[in-house]
Amino acid sequence: MSLESLGRAIGERQERRPMRFLLMALLVTLATLPGLPLLINHVEPSIEKVLPQDVEVVRTMNAMRSQYGADMMYLVLQPSPSSGTVTDLRSPDVLRYEDLLAQKLRERESILEVQTLTDLVRRDNRGTLPIDTDTTRRLIAQDPSSPLFLGEGDDLAIIHIRSDTGASAQLIRETVDAIGEDVASLEANNPGVTLRLTGFNAIDKATFEIIIADFASITLWSFLFMLVFLFLYYKGSARKVLLSISVIILALVWTLGLTGYLGITITVVTMVAAAMIMALGISYGIHTVHRYTELREEHAPAESLVLMQEELLRALLGSSLTTSAGFLALLFGVLPAMKNLGIILAMGIVITLAATVLVVPVIIRITDTLEH
Repeated sequence: MSLESLGRAIGERQERRPMRFLLMALLVTLATLPGLPLLINHVEPSIEKVLPQDVEVVRTMNAMRSQYGADMMYLVLQPSPSSGTVTDLRSPDVLRYEDLLAQKLRERESILEVQTLTDLVRRDNRGTLPIDTDTTRRLIAQDPSSPLFLGEGDDLAIIHIRSDTGASAQLIRETVDAIGEDVASLEANNPGVTLRLTGFNAIDKATFEIIIADFASITLWSFLFMLVFLFLYYKGSARKVLLSISVIILALVWTLGLTGYLGITITVVTMVAAAMIMALGISYGIHTVHRYTELREEHAPAESLVLMQEELLRALLGSSLTTSAGFLALLFGVLPAMKNLGIILAMGIVITLAATVLVVPVIIRITDTLEH
Protein backbone atom coordinates (compact mmCIF):
# COMPACT_ATOMS: atom_id res chain seq x y z
CA MET A 1 0.00 0.00 0.00
CA SER A 2 1.36 3.40 -1.00
CA LEU A 3 1.54 6.30 1.44
CA GLU A 4 -1.21 8.07 -0.52
CA SER A 5 -3.49 5.05 -0.18
CA LEU A 6 -2.68 4.77 3.51
CA GLY A 7 -3.40 8.46 4.01
CA ARG A 8 -6.69 8.14 2.16
CA ALA A 9 -7.66 5.14 4.30
CA ILE A 10 -6.90 7.10 7.48
CA GLY A 11 -8.97 10.03 6.21
CA GLU A 12 -11.94 7.81 5.37
CA ARG A 13 -11.76 6.18 8.80
CA GLN A 14 -11.60 9.58 10.48
CA GLU A 15 -14.63 10.72 8.51
CA ARG A 16 -16.67 7.68 9.53
CA ARG A 17 -15.62 7.42 13.19
CA PRO A 18 -14.13 10.75 14.36
CA MET A 19 -14.96 10.18 18.01
CA ARG A 20 -12.73 7.12 18.14
CA PHE A 21 -9.72 9.22 17.23
CA LEU A 22 -10.64 11.88 19.77
CA LEU A 23 -11.11 9.23 22.44
CA MET A 24 -7.71 7.78 21.57
CA ALA A 25 -6.13 11.23 21.92
CA LEU A 26 -7.85 11.73 25.27
CA LEU A 27 -6.65 8.37 26.60
CA VAL A 28 -3.06 9.03 25.49
CA THR A 29 -3.17 12.48 27.10
CA LEU A 30 -4.51 11.11 30.38
CA ALA A 31 -1.87 8.37 30.34
CA THR A 32 1.02 10.80 29.80
CA LEU A 33 -0.09 13.55 32.20
CA PRO A 34 1.24 11.75 35.33
CA GLY A 35 4.68 11.73 33.71
CA LEU A 36 4.91 15.53 33.77
CA PRO A 37 5.58 15.85 37.55
CA LEU A 38 8.25 13.17 37.23
CA LEU A 39 10.35 15.60 35.19
CA ILE A 40 11.15 17.49 38.41
CA ASN A 41 12.71 14.35 39.88
CA HIS A 42 15.07 14.06 36.93
CA VAL A 43 16.36 17.63 36.77
CA GLU A 44 20.15 17.58 37.17
CA PRO A 45 21.66 21.02 37.84
CA SER A 46 25.23 19.84 38.38
CA ILE A 47 27.55 20.86 35.58
CA GLU A 48 29.53 17.72 36.36
CA LYS A 49 26.60 15.54 35.30
CA VAL A 50 26.66 17.18 31.88
CA LEU A 51 30.16 15.79 31.44
CA PRO A 52 30.84 12.24 30.22
CA GLN A 53 31.57 10.07 33.25
CA ASP A 54 34.16 7.89 31.45
CA VAL A 55 36.62 10.75 30.84
CA GLU A 56 39.78 10.27 32.92
CA VAL A 57 39.67 13.60 34.76
CA VAL A 58 36.00 13.04 35.68
CA ARG A 59 36.69 9.47 36.88
CA THR A 60 39.57 10.76 39.01
CA MET A 61 37.37 13.47 40.50
CA ASN A 62 34.64 10.94 41.34
CA ALA A 63 37.20 8.62 42.93
CA MET A 64 38.55 11.47 45.07
CA ARG A 65 35.05 12.44 46.10
CA SER A 66 34.08 8.90 47.10
CA GLN A 67 37.27 8.52 49.15
CA TYR A 68 37.51 11.94 50.76
CA GLY A 69 34.00 13.39 50.44
CA ALA A 70 35.48 16.43 48.76
CA ASP A 71 32.31 18.51 48.37
CA MET A 72 32.94 21.82 50.09
CA MET A 73 30.39 24.43 51.05
CA TYR A 74 30.96 27.64 52.95
CA LEU A 75 28.79 29.63 55.35
CA VAL A 76 29.85 33.26 55.17
CA LEU A 77 29.14 35.40 58.24
CA GLN A 78 29.06 39.20 58.14
CA PRO A 79 27.82 41.83 60.57
CA SER A 80 24.15 42.57 59.92
CA PRO A 81 23.66 46.21 58.86
CA SER A 82 20.11 46.17 60.20
CA SER A 83 20.95 45.05 63.73
CA GLY A 84 24.19 46.97 64.24
CA THR A 85 24.95 44.88 67.33
CA VAL A 86 28.07 43.18 65.95
CA THR A 87 31.11 45.24 65.05
CA ASP A 88 33.76 42.53 65.38
CA LEU A 89 33.36 38.91 64.29
CA ARG A 90 35.94 37.89 66.89
CA SER A 91 33.67 38.83 69.77
CA PRO A 92 32.70 36.09 72.27
CA ASP A 93 29.01 36.24 71.23
CA VAL A 94 29.83 35.51 67.60
CA LEU A 95 32.24 32.72 68.52
CA ARG A 96 29.62 31.04 70.73
CA TYR A 97 27.08 31.29 67.90
CA GLU A 98 29.53 29.78 65.41
CA ASP A 99 30.29 26.99 67.86
CA LEU A 100 26.59 26.17 68.39
CA LEU A 101 25.96 26.16 64.65
CA ALA A 102 28.96 23.93 63.97
CA GLN A 103 27.81 21.40 66.57
CA LYS A 104 24.35 21.27 65.04
CA LEU A 105 25.70 20.87 61.51
CA ARG A 106 27.97 18.01 62.55
CA GLU A 107 24.91 15.97 63.51
CA ARG A 108 23.82 15.80 59.86
CA GLU A 109 24.60 12.49 58.16
CA SER A 110 25.62 14.03 54.82
CA ILE A 111 28.03 16.48 56.50
CA LEU A 112 31.41 14.92 57.16
CA GLU A 113 33.28 17.80 58.76
CA VAL A 114 32.72 21.37 59.93
CA GLN A 115 35.62 23.73 60.63
CA THR A 116 35.24 27.19 62.15
CA LEU A 117 37.27 29.93 63.77
CA THR A 118 36.18 28.52 67.13
CA ASP A 119 38.13 25.30 66.48
CA LEU A 120 41.28 27.33 65.98
CA VAL A 121 40.98 29.53 69.07
CA ARG A 122 39.79 26.66 71.28
CA ARG A 123 42.84 24.62 70.30
CA ASP A 124 45.17 27.50 71.14
CA ASN A 125 43.28 28.36 74.36
CA ARG A 126 43.46 25.00 76.17
CA GLY A 127 40.13 23.74 74.82
CA THR A 128 37.93 26.69 75.82
CA LEU A 129 36.55 29.70 74.00
CA PRO A 130 37.98 33.09 74.98
CA ILE A 131 35.77 35.33 77.08
CA ASP A 132 37.00 38.58 75.55
CA THR A 133 37.80 39.87 72.07
CA ASP A 134 41.40 40.85 72.88
CA THR A 135 42.33 37.27 73.74
CA THR A 136 40.78 36.09 70.48
CA ARG A 137 42.75 38.71 68.54
CA ARG A 138 46.00 37.54 70.14
CA LEU A 139 45.32 33.85 69.43
CA ILE A 140 44.37 34.54 65.83
CA ALA A 141 47.47 36.65 65.26
CA GLN A 142 49.64 33.74 66.38
CA ASP A 143 47.98 31.12 64.17
CA PRO A 144 48.98 31.05 60.46
CA SER A 145 45.79 29.22 59.47
CA SER A 146 43.49 32.02 60.70
CA PRO A 147 43.08 33.60 57.20
CA LEU A 148 41.12 30.46 56.24
CA PHE A 149 38.37 31.42 58.68
CA LEU A 150 38.56 35.23 58.92
CA GLY A 151 38.74 37.82 56.16
CA GLU A 152 41.50 40.39 55.99
CA GLY A 153 39.15 43.19 56.99
CA ASP A 154 37.83 41.21 59.98
CA ASP A 155 34.31 41.79 58.67
CA LEU A 156 33.88 38.33 57.19
CA ALA A 157 34.08 34.90 58.83
CA ILE A 158 33.85 31.56 57.06
CA ILE A 159 32.55 28.21 58.26
CA HIS A 160 33.94 25.36 56.16
CA ILE A 161 31.50 22.49 55.58
CA ARG A 162 32.75 19.26 53.98
CA SER A 163 29.87 17.15 52.70
CA ASP A 164 29.46 13.90 50.79
CA THR A 165 26.76 14.42 48.18
CA GLY A 166 28.47 12.73 45.24
CA ALA A 167 27.19 15.54 42.98
CA SER A 168 23.71 14.06 43.40
CA ALA A 169 21.08 16.74 42.81
CA GLN A 170 18.78 15.24 45.43
CA LEU A 171 21.48 14.98 48.11
CA ILE A 172 22.67 18.49 47.34
CA ARG A 173 19.16 19.87 47.77
CA GLU A 174 18.68 17.91 51.00
CA THR A 175 22.02 19.08 52.42
CA VAL A 176 21.49 22.73 51.49
CA ASP A 177 17.97 22.63 52.94
CA ALA A 178 19.29 20.96 56.11
CA ILE A 179 21.88 23.73 56.58
CA GLY A 180 19.13 26.30 56.14
CA GLU A 181 17.00 24.54 58.75
CA ASP A 182 19.86 24.46 61.25
CA VAL A 183 20.58 28.16 60.74
CA ALA A 184 16.89 28.97 61.20
CA SER A 185 16.66 26.86 64.37
CA LEU A 186 19.41 28.93 66.00
CA GLU A 187 18.05 32.33 65.00
CA ALA A 188 17.36 33.14 68.65
CA ASN A 189 21.10 32.74 69.35
CA ASN A 190 22.17 34.92 66.42
CA PRO A 191 24.06 37.90 67.92
CA GLY A 192 23.46 40.03 64.83
CA VAL A 193 25.16 38.48 61.81
CA THR A 194 23.92 37.56 58.35
CA LEU A 195 24.75 34.15 56.88
CA ARG A 196 25.08 33.22 53.22
CA LEU A 197 25.77 29.75 51.89
CA THR A 198 28.06 29.31 48.92
CA GLY A 199 30.26 26.67 47.28
CA PHE A 200 29.76 24.48 44.22
CA ASN A 201 26.97 22.45 45.82
CA ALA A 202 25.10 25.59 46.82
CA ILE A 203 25.58 26.90 43.30
CA ASP A 204 24.17 23.63 41.94
CA LYS A 205 21.12 24.10 44.16
CA ALA A 206 20.63 27.63 42.84
CA THR A 207 21.16 26.35 39.31
CA PHE A 208 18.41 23.78 39.86
CA GLU A 209 15.96 26.52 40.77
CA ILE A 210 17.03 28.61 37.77
CA ILE A 211 16.60 25.62 35.43
CA ILE A 212 13.03 25.06 36.62
CA ALA A 213 12.18 28.76 36.31
CA ASP A 214 13.83 29.08 32.89
CA PHE A 215 12.19 25.88 31.65
CA ALA A 216 8.75 27.31 32.43
CA SER A 217 9.63 30.81 31.23
CA ILE A 218 11.15 29.73 27.91
CA THR A 219 8.21 27.45 27.14
CA LEU A 220 5.67 30.14 28.01
CA TRP A 221 7.36 32.89 25.99
CA SER A 222 7.77 30.60 23.01
CA PHE A 223 4.08 29.77 23.16
CA LEU A 224 3.04 33.43 23.47
CA PHE A 225 5.21 34.54 20.54
CA MET A 226 3.66 31.82 18.39
CA LEU A 227 0.16 32.96 19.33
CA VAL A 228 0.97 36.53 18.30
CA PHE A 229 2.36 35.56 14.91
CA LEU A 230 -0.44 33.08 14.26
CA PHE A 231 -3.06 35.75 14.92
CA LEU A 232 -1.26 38.00 12.46
CA TYR A 233 -0.93 35.22 9.90
CA TYR A 234 -4.57 34.13 10.12
CA LYS A 235 -5.77 37.75 10.29
CA GLY A 236 -7.42 37.32 13.67
CA SER A 237 -9.12 33.97 13.03
CA ALA A 238 -9.17 32.45 16.52
CA ARG A 239 -10.42 29.11 15.16
CA LYS A 240 -7.44 28.65 12.84
CA VAL A 241 -5.02 29.75 15.55
CA LEU A 242 -6.39 27.20 18.02
CA LEU A 243 -6.37 24.46 15.38
CA SER A 244 -2.71 25.15 14.57
CA ILE A 245 -1.52 25.22 18.18
CA SER A 246 -3.49 22.08 19.07
CA VAL A 247 -0.66 20.15 17.40
CA ILE A 248 2.05 21.49 19.69
CA ILE A 249 -0.12 21.27 22.81
CA LEU A 250 -0.70 17.56 22.25
CA ALA A 251 2.92 17.00 21.20
CA LEU A 252 4.30 18.77 24.27
CA VAL A 253 2.09 16.94 26.77
CA TRP A 254 2.77 13.55 25.21
CA THR A 255 6.52 14.13 24.75
CA LEU A 256 7.21 15.61 28.18
CA GLY A 257 5.04 13.00 29.89
CA LEU A 258 6.89 10.20 28.13
CA THR A 259 10.22 11.87 28.97
CA GLY A 260 9.23 11.84 32.64
CA TYR A 261 8.29 8.16 32.50
CA LEU A 262 11.58 7.26 30.78
CA GLY A 263 13.56 9.11 33.44
CA ILE A 264 15.56 11.12 30.91
CA THR A 265 17.73 13.65 32.73
CA ILE A 266 16.85 17.33 32.28
CA THR A 267 19.93 19.57 32.29
CA VAL A 268 20.81 23.09 31.20
CA VAL A 269 21.17 21.61 27.71
CA THR A 270 17.96 19.58 27.44
CA MET A 271 15.73 22.26 29.00
CA VAL A 272 15.42 23.94 25.58
CA ALA A 273 13.74 20.85 24.11
CA ALA A 274 10.16 22.01 24.78
CA ALA A 275 10.68 25.33 22.99
CA MET A 276 12.37 23.59 20.05
CA ILE A 277 9.54 21.06 19.70
CA MET A 278 7.04 23.91 19.61
CA ALA A 279 9.10 25.86 17.09
CA LEU A 280 9.44 22.86 14.79
CA GLY A 281 5.99 21.39 15.35
CA ILE A 282 3.94 24.51 14.71
CA SER A 283 4.73 24.29 11.00
CA TYR A 284 2.88 20.95 10.93
CA GLY A 285 -0.24 22.59 12.31
CA ILE A 286 -0.01 25.56 9.94
CA HIS A 287 0.49 23.28 6.93
CA THR A 288 -2.50 21.11 7.86
CA VAL A 289 -4.89 24.01 8.49
CA HIS A 290 -3.75 25.87 5.37
CA ARG A 291 -4.15 22.85 3.09
CA TYR A 292 -7.61 21.96 4.42
CA THR A 293 -8.72 25.58 3.92
CA GLU A 294 -7.53 25.46 0.30
CA LEU A 295 -9.33 22.18 -0.39
CA ARG A 296 -12.57 23.45 1.18
CA GLU A 297 -12.78 26.14 -1.47
CA GLU A 298 -13.50 23.48 -4.09
CA HIS A 299 -14.64 20.36 -2.17
CA ALA A 300 -17.12 19.26 0.46
CA PRO A 301 -15.86 18.83 4.06
CA ALA A 302 -15.67 15.02 3.89
CA GLU A 303 -13.83 15.00 0.58
CA SER A 304 -11.49 17.76 1.74
CA LEU A 305 -10.48 15.69 4.75
CA VAL A 306 -9.72 12.60 2.66
CA LEU A 307 -7.82 14.55 0.00
CA MET A 308 -5.79 16.37 2.64
CA GLN A 309 -4.78 13.10 4.32
CA GLU A 310 -3.88 11.66 0.94
CA GLU A 311 -1.31 14.43 0.50
CA LEU A 312 -0.44 15.02 4.13
CA LEU A 313 1.08 11.71 5.11
CA ARG A 314 3.87 11.61 2.53
CA ALA A 315 4.88 15.24 3.03
CA LEU A 316 4.91 15.21 6.84
CA LEU A 317 6.39 11.72 7.13
CA GLY A 318 9.38 12.69 5.02
CA SER A 319 9.84 15.92 6.95
CA SER A 320 9.55 14.34 10.39
CA LEU A 321 11.80 11.37 9.68
CA THR A 322 14.61 13.48 8.23
CA THR A 323 14.37 15.93 11.14
CA SER A 324 14.37 13.10 13.68
CA ALA A 325 17.34 11.49 11.95
CA GLY A 326 19.24 14.77 12.26
CA PHE A 327 18.55 14.93 16.00
CA LEU A 328 19.42 11.26 16.52
CA ALA A 329 22.88 12.05 15.15
CA LEU A 330 23.49 13.66 18.56
CA LEU A 331 23.63 10.12 19.98
CA PHE A 332 27.06 9.73 18.38
CA GLY A 333 28.47 12.55 20.49
CA VAL A 334 30.24 12.21 23.82
CA LEU A 335 28.25 14.51 26.10
CA PRO A 336 25.33 12.70 27.81
CA ALA A 337 23.27 15.90 27.86
CA MET A 338 23.50 16.23 24.08
CA LYS A 339 22.45 12.60 23.67
CA ASN A 340 19.41 13.18 25.87
CA LEU A 341 18.53 16.29 23.88
CA GLY A 342 18.67 14.26 20.66
CA ILE A 343 16.39 11.57 22.12
CA ILE A 344 13.81 14.07 23.39
CA LEU A 345 13.73 16.07 20.14
CA ALA A 346 13.57 13.01 17.88
CA MET A 347 10.80 11.55 20.03
CA GLY A 348 8.99 14.89 20.03
CA ILE A 349 9.02 15.23 16.26
CA VAL A 350 7.65 11.71 15.74
CA ILE A 351 4.94 12.37 18.33
CA THR A 352 4.13 15.66 16.57
CA LEU A 353 3.69 13.72 13.34
CA ALA A 354 1.32 11.27 15.04
CA ALA A 355 -0.76 14.10 16.52
CA THR A 356 -0.88 15.93 13.21
CA VAL A 357 -1.99 12.92 11.15
CA LEU A 358 -4.28 11.13 13.62
CA VAL A 359 -5.89 13.84 15.76
CA VAL A 360 -5.72 17.35 14.31
CA PRO A 361 -7.58 16.56 11.03
CA VAL A 362 -10.49 15.21 13.07
CA ILE A 363 -10.59 18.42 15.15
CA ILE A 364 -10.45 20.50 11.95
CA ARG A 365 -13.30 18.51 10.40
CA ILE A 366 -15.53 18.75 13.50
CA THR A 367 -14.97 22.50 13.98
CA ASP A 368 -15.62 23.06 10.28
CA THR A 369 -18.99 21.30 10.60
CA LEU A 370 -19.89 23.32 13.68
CA GLU A 371 -18.91 26.59 12.03
CA HIS A 372 -21.00 25.93 8.94
